[in-house]
Formats: sequence, C-alpha cells, structure tokens
Amino acid sequence: MWPLVLGACATGTSKTADEKLQQPNVILVVTDDQGYGQLNFDSDSYTHDQLKNTKVTNRYTTAVEAAYEAAQSAMPQTSKLANEGIKFTNAFVASTTCAPSRAALLTGKYTQRFGIYNNYDAEAGVRPNEKFLSETFQENGYKTAMIGKWHLGELTIDSLVEKTRDYHRDAIYGCVKNQHPLSKGFDYYYGFNYHGSNYYNATSLFRNYKHVKSQGYITDEFTDEALKYIEENQNDPFFMFLSYNAPHIPLEEQAPRKYQRFDTGNPEVDNYYATLAAVDDGMGQIVSKLKELNLDENTMILFVSDNGAVVDSPLPLNGAFKGNKGLMFQGGIHVPMFVWAPGLIKSGKVITENVSAMDLLPTALAAGGIDVSNSVDGIDLQKVIKGEKLNEQKRQLFWAGCQAYHWSDKNLDFWAGYEQYVKGSKEVTVFPSSQYREYLSDPAGTVLEGDYMMHYYPVGDRYELFNIKQDPGEQNNLAEEKPELTSRLKTAFDQWIIEMEKPVEWKTETWAKLLPKS
Repeated sequence: MWPLVLGACATGTSKTADEKLQQPNVILVVTDDQGYGQLNFDSDSYTHDQLKNTKVTNRYTTAVEAAYEAAQSAMPQTSKLANEGIKFTNAFVASTTCAPSRAALLTGKYTQRFGIYNNYDAEAGVRPNEKFLSETFQENGYKTAMIGKWHLGELTIDSLVEKTRDYHRDAIYGCVKNQHPLSKGFDYYYGFNYHGSNYYNATSLFRNYKHVKSQGYITDEFTDEALKYIEENQNDPFFMFLSYNAPHIPLEEQAPRKYQRFDTGNPEVDNYYATLAAVDDGMGQIVSKLKELNLDENTMILFVSDNGAVVDSPLPLNGAFKGNKGLMFQGGIHVPMFVWAPGLIKSGKVITENVSAMDLLPTALAAGGIDVSNSVDGIDLQKVIKGEKLNEQKRQLFWAGCQAYHWSDKNLDFWAGYEQYVKGSKEVTVFPSSQYREYLSDPAGTVLEGDYMMHYYPVGDRYELFNIKQDPGEQNNLAEEKPELTSRLKTAFDQWIIEMEKPVEWKTETWAKLLPKS
C-alpha cells in the first residue's frame, strides 16, 4: 500500500540524493469554512428532508434541490481525487475555528498544549519555540512552501488612510518575523496573515517578507504560485501548504465569469459555489502539472476543510450534522478529508474509522521514512488504511474552548446586519455587534470515543452524550440513559485537560471552569 516506507524511519538526519528520490512530494490543500455538505464527498450522509429543516441566512436562501445540485457539481475534479484516493468519512479537525485548526494541522498537536483554545489565542501567535512539521520536512531534505492564508502569527498592522466598509481592505496585515512562515520551516511564502482577505487586488499579500501588489483574483493567484513552485522544484522532494481562503468571507465581489456556471435562482448562492469552483479548477491544474512533469506517481495530495460551514452560506451546509463553525457539535468539526496518492494507493477506498486532521502530516512524513510519533498527537494512518481497526478507548479525540454560536443560526440577526453594512446600506451604518463571539462565549469540552460524543458544559454542570453514527444531528441526549459512559468520558477529559496549558489570550477565569473541580 505504501511502498516508499522501507527500513527504519529517520527523525532529523539529512538525506542522500537517492533517498531524496524515494521521498514523496506532499501537497496539503486546505479550504476555509467549507462544510461537509458543500462538496460531492458523502452525499449519502444526509437527505433532502433533513436539509429542508436546516436554517440559513436570507442571503443564501434558495430551493433545497438547487443548492444540493450546485454543491454536487461545484468541485468535480476534487471529488474525483477523493474517489480515486483514500476518503475519510469520519474525519475531525482539532478546533472549531480557523487558526487553531491550522495550528493543529501544522504541528500535529492539540493546540491546547501551547495555550491556544480559540482564534484570539492563535492570532496572538503560536509561540516561537513550538515546532511545526514543516520544519521536520525541511530538516529531512524537502523544499517547503507556504502559499495562501497563514493566520498563525502575531499581526503587524499598517493602517490605510482610505477606510471602507470591508475591514479586510483597511490595513496591510503582516506578521512578526519570529512567527512568520519563513521562521517556521518554509523556504518560500506567498500569502496573507489575516483571517480573511478581499478576493480582488488583495490588500495584504506578501512574497516572503515583501509586501506585494495583488494581480487579480486571489484564488487564481495562489494556484499560479503553486504551479510555478512545482515547476521550479520538480527535481527535489517538496512539501507545499496550499491554504486557499475560499469560501471564507468577504464574498461581496463576484468570482470570475469562467467560474459562474450555476443557476440556483439566487445569485449569492451561485457566487458562493463559483468561489469553490475556482479552487477546484486550481486542483485540476495542479494534478495536470504533476502529470506533465511525471511527478504524480510520487506525490501525495492531502485535502481538508479547516472547520464546518457558517450559517451565512448555502445549503447543504454541514449536511446532517448539527451546528456550524465555532461549535463542538459535528457541524463545526466533522469535515471532508482525503488523501490522493496514485503511486502509493492503487485504488479508491473509504475509511470509516474516527481520524483527526492532526494525522495527515504524520502519515505523509511516515510515507517518506520520517517518524514523528513520539512528538505529536496525530498518528500515522498507514495501518488504518490497510484495514487495521483503531482501539476506540485508546484513540479518543478531545476538544476544549468556547462554544461560540457566532457563526450559527442563533445569530441570524448579526449576519443580516453584516450583509447590509458591507453592501453599503444607508440604514445600517455601524458594524453590527454579536453577543456570541468567542471571547464572550461560555467554555465547553468534548470527547469522541467510537460512536459516542460527549459534551461537557461547566456553566450549569451539564452533559450531553450522543451516538453520532445513529444520531448525526445530535438530537437524542443519552447522558442520563448511559451515566457510566458519560462519567468515564468526563474522567478522560479531566485527565487530558490538566495536561494542557492555560490560554494565551482567553480569560483565565473562563478557561479554569473546564478544569476538574478537585
């Protein structure tokens, strides 16, 4: 299954020329806020009747069938890669929001180990001494590139004189040097460091340390940079982190006409899926380039969304799953994830074991003969791919942070106000406030073990337990019916959380409520 894994694993030694030829190229592709239902990935996981009861904002309201068809057809090349590779239908990201999720991806660790529980912690920057797995690739002979959204370093802000209603345009947002991609194991960087960017003539693009002028539509710019990097580094093994910001807001501008191929009856829905079509076009171009250069047989493409969809986006949102980005329900953390590696994986396969996005880079490193198992929380999935079952009690997954309803259907008024404000409404002239932002939200903890997901809410000392395989919408709380299992999972959470560090920015008194009372 993985013929490149031969002999003992290296941990940090330099590679000979022959060994370099044996190492697979690795391309990690991340989309931003793409829901489980917004890709033709696992359409059997939900029904149209379920979608009819799913709320979205007025901005993205359209017929269920029309939105479903758009989602099914938006990313055909990406869906083809998923079907040809290893598809993980029970894959979970390590955080409900962008930056912590990305930090966990690149370190292979629970970010709570270094004090990151939410976006505010992460935007203060991942501490400089925390090792990224990009550094491990680099130490083992890989060329390394970070293209796209970084969002993992403390911001530098150069305010612009001209102000707009789109705050993404109002400043040049850079990154302090010791948390910059070039300080975290990347040889090359082209991207931005904020949580979002305008899609045309992006304000905050940097090439390495130099601020540069954008040349058009940002998704296409990132794809072009990726193609150029592959061409220039075809003779060496390379690791590329290709971090698209689509379909994250702001989405007021129309994607290029060549991607506008949808007719759902709502132009906002059409444009949303056009932004994903642009990513898909990029995926197709990258695969074509790999084949042109005879690199496809020795390249792994890893694909994952960083968290679930926000309510201000179109159906099918997160499919049958309850909740949205910001929440520890499945809708916030259960995402599409796959590995495509035609020279390593001879046919498509579906894995239903619970896995984490933290597993992706440790698996890719292991395929190159590099063992990081003693330093990360993610695991090498090669045995799982070969059919070995995980020990459910041994492989529990944990979450801790805010249960933030900011991006959910509890906050529809905010999103209605946001749309009016950024579109220049004369009635809404002040950016709307939200009572559900992360720093205002109550803490929560979650444990996943096998079919069961337990949520703990220290405010009110409440528990929820769901069989998520039988009840993906998390409607039937089994906590009272299964008190022993609930108690055991809470004990596991207590043992895990006391090993974590206090937050960087999140209020200590709020975080402390998650700690065991004893």
